[in-house]
Parts: sequence; C-alpha cells; structure tokens
Amino acid sequence: MTVAGGFSGTILHVDLAAQQVRRQALDERMARDFIGGLGLTFRLALDAITPGVDPLSADNPIVLGAGPLVGTDVPSSSRIYAVSRVPATGTIGWSGAGGMTFGCNLKYAGYDNLIITGQSDHPVFLEINDDRILFHDAADLWGKGIAETTRQVNRVTGGSSGVIAIGPAGENRSVFSMAYVDGVSTLGRGGFGAVFGSKNLKAIAVHGTGGVRVADQKAYRSLRNELVEEIRNYRYLKEWQHMGMLKSFPVAPLEVYEKIKKRRLACVSCPVGCKDLVEIKDGPFAGETFRSSSAINLFTPLMYGFTDYREAARLISVLDDFGMDMFEFFGVMRFAAALFEQGILPAEENDPPIVINDLSAMTAWAKKTAQRQGVGDVLADGFAGMLSAYGEQAAGCAPALVKNMHPYTGPESALPWDLFGTMELGQMIDPRGPHVGSGGSPTYFARRPLDVFPRHMKRMGVPEQAVGRILPENENNETGLNVGALLAYSHRWFSILGSLGVCARGQVNRFYNAERCAVLYQSVTGIATTLEQLQHRAARVWTLYKMLNVREGVGRTADAVPERWVTQPGFKDYLTETSLTREQIEAMVSDYYREQGWHPDTGVPEPETLKRLALDSF
Repeated sequence: MTVAGGFSGTILHVDLAAQQVRRQALDERMARDFIGGLGLTFRLALDAITPGVDPLSADNPIVLGAGPLVGTDVPSSSRIYAVSRVPATGTIGWSGAGGMTFGCNLKYAGYDNLIITGQSDHPVFLEINDDRILFHDAADLWGKGIAETTRQVNRVTGGSSGVIAIGPAGENRSVFSMAYVDGVSTLGRGGFGAVFGSKNLKAIAVHGTGGVRVADQKAYRSLRNELVEEIRNYRYLKEWQHMGMLKSFPVAPLEVYEKIKKRRLACVSCPVGCKDLVEIKDGPFAGETFRSSSAINLFTPLMYGFTDYREAARLISVLDDFGMDMFEFFGVMRFAAALFEQGILPAEENDPPIVINDLSAMTAWAKKTAQRQGVGDVLADGFAGMLSAYGEQAAGCAPALVKNMHPYTGPESALPWDLFGTMELGQMIDPRGPHVGSGGSPTYFARRPLDVFPRHMKRMGVPEQAVGRILPENENNETGLNVGALLAYSHRWFSILGSLGVCARGQVNRFYNAERCAVLYQSVTGIATTLEQLQHRAARVWTLYKMLNVREGVGRTADAVPERWVTQPGFKDYLTETSLTREQIEAMVSDYYREQGWHPDTGVPEPETLKRLALDSF
C-alpha cells in the first residue's frame, strides 16, 4: 500500500492445519474507510468469518489487529483487538487488551493484522520474528499456566517477544476462558481463550526489529509533545501513577494495596500505568509475586466476602494462571452453590463444599472447572451450559444474565453500582455481551451534574445537533438525559480510540478528544482526515460490527432486559434515582437504535444508513 505512515502495510495469514503462511498487501482504501485497529479488524472479519460457523471449529478464524498509532510514542497507544465468533454467546465478538509489547512488536515485524485459520493436529505455539514464521511444538507447554507458558515462550524466542497465551481453561475450551497478553492484560470475555484452545494454539509470540513510519513528522512531534506536557502537568498524575485503578475504584484501602505493591506495570508508551506486580510479604504465601491487569482485580474477592487481602490476591492469581474470567467464575460458583442447596446438583459432587469466601474451596473448584473434572465439566460451559444441563428448575437459581454472561454491574454482580448509564445499557446492547466499550461517557461509574455533560460530549466528538437529543428539555425547562442517544456516541468514541489503538481507560482517554484524534491520525498516516470524516468512519465501524451480527441472525430479542434488573433491588434512573421499569429500559434501547440510524423495532441498520456509510454493498 502507499499510505505514508502508521500502517505497516501487510496482513499476515496463518493456516495452522497446513502450517503455511501468506502475506496480503493492505488495501489503502480499506485502511482509510475503517480507520485501522478495531475498525479494520471488523472489516477483515467480515470476509474471514463464514456465517453460522461453530465458534470452536477449525473454520472459525482469529482476527487480530493493531491500530495506526500503535508502535509510535503517542501516549498509551498500544491497544490490540481480536475478533472471532465467541462460544459464550455465539456472536461475533471483539476483545481488546493493553498491548504491553505485543502490539508494537506486531507492527515492528511488519504486520497490521494477523488472521489465524485452521486447527493444528497437535499443540503448537506460533513465533513471528519479522519475516520468519515458525511453528513450535507446544506439547511440553500444554497443561501449564499463563505465567509459566509466557516465561517458556519468551525463553525459546529470545526474551523480547510480545506473547499472547492461554492456560488450561482455554485448552479445555471453557466458555469463560481468556487469553493473556504478556502474562498481564486480559483478552477475551466470551471465551476467546477457548477459540485458541480449539485450534491447539497455546501461544503467539511476536518480535519485530522495524519501526512505524510517520507521514508528517513536524506536526506529529508537536502534537505528541503537547499531549505529553498536558499529562505531565495533570494535577492528579502522581496519584494515578501511585494508586493505579484504585484511584477510580477504591475497592480496598490504599494502605492495604501498599502492603503488597511491588511496582507498577505499564503498557509500552503509557505514562500512567494501571497494571501491577505485587508481592505478598507475610503469611503462608509470603514471597509469592503476581502480575495483574489491575489492583482492582486482585481485591475483587473482597467484594464476595473474603476478609484477608492476601487470600484475595492469591485466588485471583490462581484464576489468572488458569486463564479464567474471574467475573464469570464467581457468578458460576454462586449459581452452582444454589443448585447444590436446592438439590438440583447431587450432594456427593459438592466436594469440597462450595464456600464463596474460602480460598481452599475456590482454588479447588477453579482447578476442577479449568480441567473439566467431575461436575466442573458442566460448569466450564458457563451459565448456558448449566441451564441446558439442569433444566427449568435451575433457571430460578440463576443470577441476572446478559446474553448468558455475568454483567459487570447490576443486581448480584461484583461491582457496586446501581445507576443506569451508558455502561449498563451497553452491557445489554453490545452483541458480545457485557463489556466496557462505553468507558468515555460521563456516566461511567460517576454521578456527574448535567451541566458538565456538554464538555464531555464535545471531547467525545458528539455533533452539536445531537446535544439537544441527549439532553432534552421538557415544557418546564427541566433538562433530562437520553441514555440511549448518549450511548450511540459513546460507542463511536470507543470506535475511534480502538481503531487508532489508544487506551480507553479513564485515566488516559481524558487527555484525548475527537479533534485531537483526527489531527493525530492525519499526521501519522498522511490520510487527510477532518473531525467530521473521522466521526463518519467511526459510525461506519460500529454499524459494520452490528451488521456482522445481523448476518448471524442476532436481532432485537437478543437485547433483552434481565428480569432481575427491574425487580427490587434493581437499577435506578441516573437522574432521579428512582427504580427503573422494563418499559423504560426498552425505550432506551429504541432511542439508541434511532440515534444509530437502525430500525427501532428490530435493531437492524436502515437501508439509508447503510447507504450513507457506504456499507450497502456488503
């Protein structure tokens, strides 16, 4: 391709069955039309994924991508994205992770995207080292955890590779298994680890010795330096660097965190760092060290009744090493405990007895589930598998579910938040299920006055003509909040950040705005891009994601309101804090569809929307 910068210009195709590779030149027009990163990965998935493919079949591809800013020194530009049909929901789902060093290494090796197809007849790990592609036998890694796998892969490949790996949960195709990037970042709610496992793919290691070209170096340096200066002068920067995600989510006292904190970890180019290396200083686990994508994760068991922070951290390290989604694990364990209590599951299988706040019991059940031992074989199939196996009786014991997954927030969920904003509505509407794709919104885990919303919306790139629809006034001149309309632009803002490769976490995206993203994109790629053009392309990206799932038969009925969300204690209106009804939430769904230009009754993009976004030929 002839784009001046940002893109490496090549898509790498890997056939695991034949152990063959081929290189495809990146189409310049496709790169422009879908921005890169998340958007380009969706576009490549459109061609790569056969409608109706079994998520765990050899025919289901893995499509990975890194955006045009990844590999530059733009602050926090390391994000990678993966798209596949995921087993938990049967939908086309995206997964995003802090790239640590994987994203930049992929770009330095000369590739924007990686498409993996087929199934190896034995365990392998893939090594990408510039032009050299190797298929290593991974029999000695099969059964090992994330930490040991990452160490051994790095040892074999020279110690400077970015590594994506799975643990035993992924090998055994658990629908709540994930892949881990450099042993820290999590990639794949919905069972992305199982897709790796179904291909006998234990890990991917990538190392590159090239670089990323920048089209307009003078403009780029000016923009980059301006960003860095703003971050350096941010009055809360030192607190963010010291506390990480606990600055936003104080799930444990700072003094407790400081007892185990060893050092902060950051993705390449990130000036803040939200990841952690911790060490337990005393007790039975003294001397043990763990990596985590966030201290919040390490303390999550405290929200489930654990009282010892050391045991909480130890359990999360066990789940991480197995490669398991901790939110789904706790939800499944609660569900299983209720089934045992009701006699739906046989008492003799409850060994050891499930006690949610007991380290020994939870460690044992994590192993049984990851390795599909006994009743763990059914638990590994998640809520849908359990409901299918144990019938209608079991349904009354299940927690609130969204697309057969455990939502982050809501009744019986881990995170204590009950105001209904874009995060909460987004959990329902994203085809993949519960996610954090609306993180740029002012309603994200915050109770803000409406008079600050216009400032946030301008940063997100909300068009002026849409502000009145998001903040409508009634006949009494009282301002309301249209959560559905706001979510539409939250998804577009996420599409911009994800397609560029910029981290969407709050401590980073606060320094970005849509106008800045447009000029950064233009300076790096050389593709002339106005704010309006970037917004238009972002709308195209998210609508293509919707169309990928419409093609799979996913319609409005999939965006159902969980019954527990509208019973006591349920979600509350963001402004009035009164309990929401099913009808009110369903109206928000319709508002979202309308703002996106999708049919309010079906959720299918309208023909005129597809034509406007140049998607009508797909």
